[in-house]
Amino acid sequence: IKVMKTFEDINWKKHKIPGAIQGTLHLGDGFEISVVAGEFMYCFPKENLGNPDLHSSFEVAIFNNDGDMIDDPLGWQSKNDINALLSNYSS
Repeated sequence: IKVMKTFEDINWKKHKIPGAIQGTLHLGDGFEISVVAGEFMYCFPKENLGNPDLHSSFEVAIFNNDGDMIDDPLGWQSKNDINALLSNYSS
């Protein structure tokens, strides 16, 4: 049985860049998604709002077990875009 992970499963915290936020979620098979938003991120609005509910798009990257980004980050990803990406990693 596949368990669908969604945007709602992402764990949010303050980003190391002051005012920005970061959400992470382990995807299984050694991968982790990182979703960020803030003034210097590829998101909308490009502001430090401190709450993912106040953003309509995010910057997204996938990392492997070694902490290496596996591809270029994706900018301006909506919650639906992120759910579609997560569907590729559901276990």
